[in-house]
Amino acid sequence: MMKRLVLHAVAVAGAALSLVGCGGGAERPNVVLVVVDSLRADALGGEPSASRAIDRLAEEGVRFERAVAPASWNLPSVSSLITSTPPWVHGQGAPASGAGEIATLAETFAAAGYRTGAFTEMAWPLLQRGFETFQNTAFKHTFGDPESNSAAPTLQAALEWAQQDDSKPFFLVVHTYEVHSYFLGKPRHHERARAEQPAYEGPFREWAIRDLSQPAGPQVIEALLQANDDDLAYVRSLYRGAVAEVDAEVGRFVEGLQESGHDDRTVLALTSSNGEGFRPDLKRVHHGGRLHHDLLHVPLIVRWPGRLEPAANSSLVATLDVAPTLVELAGLPEQPLFAGRPLVAPVGGLLASLRGPRFHAPKLSKEPVVAQEAAFRILPSGEREAATEPQYALYLDWVTFIDSGDQVELYDLK
Repeated sequence: MMKRLVLHAVAVAGAALSLVGCGGGAERPNVVLVVVDSLRADALGGEPSASRAIDRLAEEGVRFERAVAPASWNLPSVSSLITSTPPWVHGQGAPASGAGEIATLAETFAAAGYRTGAFTEMAWPLLQRGFETFQNTAFKHTFGDPESNSAAPTLQAALEWAQQDDSKPFFLVVHTYEVHSYFLGKPRHHERARAEQPAYEGPFREWAIRDLSQPAGPQVIEALLQANDDDLAYVRSLYRGAVAEVDAEVGRFVEGLQESGHDDRTVLALTSSNGEGFRPDLKRVHHGGRLHHDLLHVPLIVRWPGRLEPAANSSLVATLDVAPTLVELAGLPEQPLFAGRPLVAPVGGLLASLRGPRFHAPKLSKEPVVAQEAAFRILPSGEREAATEPQYALYLDWVTFIDSGDQVELYDLK
C-alpha cells in the first residue's frame, strides 16, 4: 500500500511538472519598464512622502538601494539602460569605441514573440529599435506642454496599449520628463511648493522657463546658481511637486493593470536616467557635466506580485543590470551582448517548480560600477560647456573615484 501511495504521489508530481513545462505555470510574463527622467533616489519616501504609489511598489517588490546610472544625463544613460552597454560602447552622447554590435531590450523581447511598445517624451534611433509601436507623446514640446501635464497622457496611452486584447505577452517602455521639467512652472508643481513653503515670496515663486527656443539646461543652471537657502527650499518643493505628479500617474497606471487582470502576470521595473543637483554652494546644480553621487544614485524597483520576493537589497548595482534582470525574469535566453548581470535568481525546490517560477534578489558579489561623461563639463563657475575629454566615475563598494581629466576626487560614501 505504501509503495502504491509513493508511486501515485510521484505520478501526480510528474504530471504537475509536465503541465508547468507546457506553459500553464510557465506562461511568460508581461514586462514594463518605467523611466522617470531626473528622479533622484532620495526623492522617494520620507515624511511626508511625495511618492506614495511608488513607495508601495517598492514595498511589494525589490528596492535596490544602491543603484548607479552610467551617465549624468538621459541620452547616454537611457541608451545604456536599453542595451546593457556602457556609453563608450553604444556611442550615444559619447564617442564610441567601435566595440561592435549591440542589441536592445525591445529587439530581444520581439525575437521571443512579444509585442513591443514604447510611449516616451523623447526619441532617437537607438531608442526606437525593436518596437512595433513607438509614440513620442510630447511631440514638438521637448519637455511636454508647460500649461498641462506630460506624464498623464504618456502613461494613459501606455495603459491603453497594454490593455489591448492580444494573446501575446507584451514588453512596454514608458518614459516621462515630468520630474525633469519641474522648472517649466506647471501649476500643479507650484501648488505643492506653495503648500510646503507658504511664507516664501522670493523670485522662484513664479519661476517658469518658457523660452524653449534656447536650451533649457543653461537657463536652469543660471537660475539655480543664484539661489539662496530660502529659494532652494522652494525649488526643492517644486521638484517634489513634479515627483507627486508622476507618482499619481504611476498609481493610476498600476491600478489600470490590476483592473484589466494584468498585474499578477506583469513584471514592472521603475528607475531613472539620472538625478538632479541642488547645491549652488558647491557649484553643483541641474545635471550633466559631472559625475557626483547626486546625479548617479538613482532609484531602482523591480516588482512581480507573487513571483519575486519583496526585499530591500543593499548590493552595489548598475542600471546596466536592468536588461539582464528583465530577461531572466521573463525566462528568455541570456543575451550575450548585454554587459550587465541579472540581479535576481530563481528559487529552487519541488514546491517552486509546482507553483511556477519564483525569484529572489540575493546578496550580490561586489563588482565595480563605472559611469562616463563625455559630452559636457562643469567649469569652476558652475556653468556647463562642451567637454574636451571624458570624465569617469568608478564605484568600488562604498568608495567612489571621479577622474575629471585634470584631477581625481576620492569619496567615502559612508
